[in-house]
Amino acid sequence: MIRISDIHKAFGANQVLRGISLAIEKGSVTSLIGPSGSGKSTLLRCMNLLETPDAGRIELAEWAFEFGAARRRLPSDRTLSQYRSHTGMVFQHFNLFPHMTALGNVIEGLVTVRRMPRAEAEAIGRKQLERVGLSERANERPARLSGGQKQRVAIARALAMSPEVLLLDEITSALDPELVDDVLAVIRELAREGMTMVIVTHEMGFAREVSNRVIFMAEGMIVESGTPGELFDATRHDRTRQFLARYTRGGAAR
Repeated sequence: MIRISDIHKAFGANQVLRGISLAIEKGSVTSLIGPSGSGKSTLLRCMNLLETPDAGRIELAEWAFEFGAARRRLPSDRTLSQYRSHTGMVFQHFNLFPHMTALGNVIEGLVTVRRMPRAEAEAIGRKQLERVGLSERANERPARLSGGQKQRVAIARALAMSPEVLLLDEITSALDPELVDDVLAVIRELAREGMTMVIVTHEMGFAREVSNRVIFMAEGMIVESGTPGELFDATRHDRTRQFLARYTRGGAAR
């Protein structure tokens, strides 16, 4: 589904990604874990081309982008819009339009990017809101929704574009603890349906439950990857073990 080859990214003198290579299989759920500043979110943003890699190659279905000194011409805005419609991304802080209803937020991409007739877009939007358990809140604006409901609207917005892959960037970290479960329940259901997902998360218990593969990153590199059982129960690297210890000591893993 996605192939990432030797991706590098720096912000000034700060080398955030140091030659990341990985392949995401269709229908799989891959969780990226690791300490803050390890490059997880930057990698996700590079996958969606919200950040332009300094070097490397990204492939998704028929799309292929190369970056580096030999490829100075960046993709056009139209190409980027088309590509991103296939890589739905959900952010930590929702990014909903406050002046639009929940339904309006969900269908905006269909109307403006896909040029879909509004009636057709609304039918899709209502279906996706029902999918995340919010059909009755379609006409509410974000100010009248809880944080968990806003995040589920953001998920519905991404799903409305029928993406090849869903990229989820710490989508529960800004939520009150009592609102987390409703959002995670939506992701569990998407996993059961076979949606390809790449998830940046600090919810270790959730990563273990829902993932086919877990990747531990530190200092801009992949330290270790494997099945949840391999990573959580039989880790081979001290750095991974040190990181996981803070979540397992005293039952802290969520």
